[in-house]
Amino acid sequence: MADFCTVADVEDLLQRAISDADQVDSCERAISEASEAIRNCCRQQLDLVEDDEVTFDVPRARCTKLFLPELPVLSVASVVEDGETLVEGRDYQLGNHGVLHRKGGYWAQGVQIVVVTYTHGYSSIQQDVVDVCTRAASRAFQAGLKAADGDGVPGVASKALGDYSVSFQAEQGGGVGEGVMGASAARMLLLSEKDILNRYRIKGP
Repeated sequence: MADFCTVADVEDLLQRAISDADQVDSCERAISEASEAIRNCCRQQLDLVEDDEVTFDVPRARCTKLFLPELPVLSVASVVEDGETLVEGRDYQLGNHGVLHRKGGYWAQGVQIVVVTYTHGYSSIQQDVVDVCTRAASRAFQAGLKAADGDGVPGVASKALGDYSVSFQAEQGGGVGEGVMGASAARMLLLSEKDILNRYRIKGP
């Protein structure tokens, strides 16, 4: 799976060049972490995946709907129910929000009984997702730089060289009640960013 933003996006946001090899590596790791956090928040991949195969259990009788787990659903290539290939329009129909409707009857009841092959995701990631990833990755990258400057000691406010001196200040952790834990405690995604991602989030328990 591809990351949702690039080092160049982070450079544009922070208005600074990232050219040192170690810093590039650090930025790329921050981008990957931010991308994975977005996927976890949305409970889906978002990337374009062609001919993905998913197998369903149908635990109860008289079931007429199956919910495809990744959105948006672009097309359904095939549906096989208990070894029999079904015909679109006659046996099943794709509805809104990834709902696969059984026509003229019910889905067969059983374990691993329906296999659906379908294409889902975005051919190009939406700009609001790119923006959230860029901001989250930039914070993680900056936190790494700050930690490196303070030799990994949280709360360093300033340092001096002559007659060596160092001062500290209170440093917030990842949120209320999470304690003072240094740069590693920073939230990957802010609540405002999660609000933006809500439109892509798969609802569930």
